[in-house]
Amino acid sequence: MTIIEQVKTLLGISDDLQDELLEVIQELTESHFKAYSKQDIIPKNLAYIIVEVMIKRFNRIGSEGMTSQNVEGLSVGFALDDFLEYDRIIKQHFSSDFQAGFKML
Repeated sequence: MTIIEQVKTLLGISDDLQDELLEVIQELTESHFKAYSKQDIIPKNLAYIIVEVMIKRFNRIGSEGMTSQNVEGLSVGFALDDFLEYDRIIKQHFSSDFQAGFKML
């Protein structure tokens, strides 16, 4: 199953109407991950991070730049850095690869 198929399944999207938008979100999310991790590839075992961040970004469409939103007593907060909660996992993954002598291509 592709990353976009996983995202669509988790969001309950059954048609192709959002595919172009999801492709852009995927491209931007993957670019951000590579810049954040200072790596040129996204390991398969960390692809779930891309899926989870894509869902967050999709759900925030229309609320870009906001840190919080209050509507009729419902308060929603947005993370300023989508990858911060995965920081430990990302650093641990890449530092263990380098400690084992594995060089990323």
